[in-house]
Amino acid sequence: MKAQFRILGKLKRLDEKLYRLQTELERIPEEVKKLDQKLARHKEDFNLQKANFEANEKLLRKAELDLKEKEDFIRKAEGKMMECKTNEEYQAAQKEIEGFKSEKSKLEEVVLTAMNGMDGLKNNLKAAETKFKEEESVVNKEKKEFEEAKNKLLRSYEEQASHKEGLVTQLSPDAASLYRRVFGITKGIAICLAENSSCLGCNMKIRPQLFNEVLGAKVIHRCPSCGRILIT
Repeated sequence: MKAQFRILGKLKRLDEKLYRLQTELERIPEEVKKLDQKLARHKEDFNLQKANFEANEKLLRKAELDLKEKEDFIRKAEGKMMECKTNEEYQAAQKEIEGFKSEKSKLEEVVLTAMNGMDGLKNNLKAAETKFKEEESVVNKEKKEFEEAKNKLLRSYEEQASHKEGLVTQLSPDAASLYRRVFGITKGIAICLAENSSCLGCNMKIRPQLFNEVLGAKVIHRCPSCGRILIT
């Protein structure tokens, strides 16, 4: 029976290694997700600056076309005004020209404002693009490192799991069956230490007789509280 307890002790240490490896493996996707979220924020800023630049550029182009159109209207209206035969026709033409000139003045302000804003928006876009590309490079490098770490952990996990299976086969059929059943129930922590008449897995007191039997490696017992296999 003592040999069975020694095997259980080795299984406990292996399960603890496997649990740590599994925890590390589960952490990696969360870390990668954080990297993707960080990069997404930089991309969002880049897209925003790009949209601002393109919107201003579109506004400028439209305003320039509208301005050219108003200038054409004014030239044509001034040409027609020279052909007016009555005072009423002349005044109407003059009023129309004044309206076109007022609209032209407003368009000139729009063009000037848009042109003045182009350099600043272009600089903002360039800075956001540079920051995004730099961050993308860093994120891709870190993701590659996480992938390499993941593969290393997986190899280690598989090696330890294979070693564990070899140990389980060294247990008696009853002990192996008990271990597998408890392992499935307790999510990987199937064995824990008993010390000073307490289970160190759940810190609950155990009966003196049960503790003495575990201490003497006489009988394989489970903690009455948490259900784990007890060893010393």
